[in-house]
Amino acid sequence: MDGVIFDTIPFAREHFLKSHIGVTEEMYNEIHSGNFHIESAKYHHLKKPRTEEERIEQQNAYSEAKSKSRLFDGIEDLLKKLHKSGVTLILNTNAYSRNLMPLLENSKIKHLFNFIADAELSKSKTEKFGLIEKKFNLKKKDVLFVTDSLGDVREANIAEVPTVAVTWGVHNETYFNREPYNCLKGIVNSPEELRVFISNF
Repeated sequence: MDGVIFDTIPFAREHFLKSHIGVTEEMYNEIHSGNFHIESAKYHHLKKPRTEEERIEQQNAYSEAKSKSRLFDGIEDLLKKLHKSGVTLILNTNAYSRNLMPLLENSKIKHLFNFIADAELSKSKTEKFGLIEKKFNLKKKDVLFVTDSLGDVREANIAEVPTVAVTWGVHNETYFNREPYNCLKGIVNSPEELRVFISNF
């Protein structure tokens, strides 16, 4: 979702850097080279001290601000076409429900998705791939995962799920070319390229 469908990465990065003293943009990008929840927890000791009341207030403010993020140009049209053609659309996301549901509802695309596998379901995308395959009785060859992060590619590789990486989110092509991954079937640079890739796949 973040960085593929919605232009939320700059916002999320700014929030993380402000709330974690000493974390740089480069460090933030590297967090996304692994499991986000595991890697971000390594910087927990750098979080600015706050009361429980402040934590809740900041959490609500973050969710409210994020809910106003824009869709990447061309993505809504692509999702609607895929939905209309009978493709099963599923979100396998690191986001918590409180941060993703208002965003999906405000953008009026929530109804396009058959299932949402959020952080409450599991913080492991590898585990969620298995749950999704079982729930929808899917074979791996019939699944295509779309992501903007190297960490996701690595989790998909463990799950042996065919994957395409997009370069308009948290990571550019240099991250995806660091080493070969059997699951990575392509890298695309625009929603239109993604549409063509999905059609050919």
